[in-house]
Amino acid sequence: MRRAGETDARADAEPAAAAPAEPPPSNDRLRILALVAVTVGLIALCVLLAVPFLPAITWGVALAILAWPMHRWIVTRIESPGLSAGVSTLVVVAVIIGPGLLVGYQLTQEAAAAAARAQAEQSSGGWREKVASIPGVGRVLEWTDRLGLDVESEAYNLLGSTLRNAAGLAQGSAEAVVQFLAAVFVLFYAFRDRAVLVRGVRGLLPLTKEETDRVFVRVAGSVHANLYANVLTSLIDSVGFGVLFWLVGLPAPVLWAFVLFILSLLPIVGAGFVWIPAAVYLAMTGRWLAAAGIVAWGTLCFVFVDNLLYMRLVGERMRMHDVLALISFFGGIAVFGMSGMILGPTIVAVTMALLEVWKVRMSGEPDSAPAT
Repeated sequence: MRRAGETDARADAEPAAAAPAEPPPSNDRLRILALVAVTVGLIALCVLLAVPFLPAITWGVALAILAWPMHRWIVTRIESPGLSAGVSTLVVVAVIIGPGLLVGYQLTQEAAAAAARAQAEQSSGGWREKVASIPGVGRVLEWTDRLGLDVESEAYNLLGSTLRNAAGLAQGSAEAVVQFLAAVFVLFYAFRDRAVLVRGVRGLLPLTKEETDRVFVRVAGSVHANLYANVLTSLIDSVGFGVLFWLVGLPAPVLWAFVLFILSLLPIVGAGFVWIPAAVYLAMTGRWLAAAGIVAWGTLCFVFVDNLLYMRLVGERMRMHDVLALISFFGGIAVFGMSGMILGPTIVAVTMALLEVWKVRMSGEPDSAPAT
């Protein structure tokens, strides 16, 4: 009788264990949906709060990645995390601000002097006599005079306005100062709390450690490739234009070559902010051959150095096709502004890394991503 009772008890327990779980009450489901909606809404608000400081965040993180070997060397000599991060941040800021202040001051002085020389040429009337002596141009000037167009005055006004804008650009604006201070803030904490930030990102990504390392390597490679290619092409531009400015007899060729190097690092501004006014000034003073030489060299640098060579360098270091590098660079600038030169290629690099993760998962082969 005891065995039969035990058998009956088991039979009664098995259907109860195999019975499907009851769905949660409707109130619980509504609370879960409400929690999801609130979470998504708050994340969207956080993104909106961060968008105005996207350039600062981008450049702060990019400078931290670029200067990390220096910071690692400083950490071996200064054990305090906050103090070592502060020293590294001060070094990076000094490297950026020092030349920038010098260039801004000298650019303002040279722009004022160039504008004064242009006005002196205009008042002396020498420019019009030189231009009128060119075969065929004299008739064009007579035709513009009959139409009431003062080409000479407009040309000098354009040159003076361009030079004044260059000085204003070098001096900066309130918005640029705010973005710079925010970037310095991000840079400091990127140095001090790098391990915490990396762990936080690892915890948010639905990837294994090896897969996360693959993404991190691609991001760091993208930043290094862009800044390396940008500095190298800007150096080629500045050296070439510096020699050319010296050959044609422009004042302060070394200074203007340095200014051109700084502006070449900015994709929105570029070297044309220097060599185009220089060519216009030479043309206004009747030095047409020198002006043509600067325009020709500027065009060659824009096509072969600033675009073809740049894309080749970026593509090789990022293991990316030149066309894809071109689209990611200029597409990033079109969408995000100046910070897009970092964000665009980085987004494409992360996308390629995730595609590689999927490829490895689908093939079933072990992942051999390099460590960060």
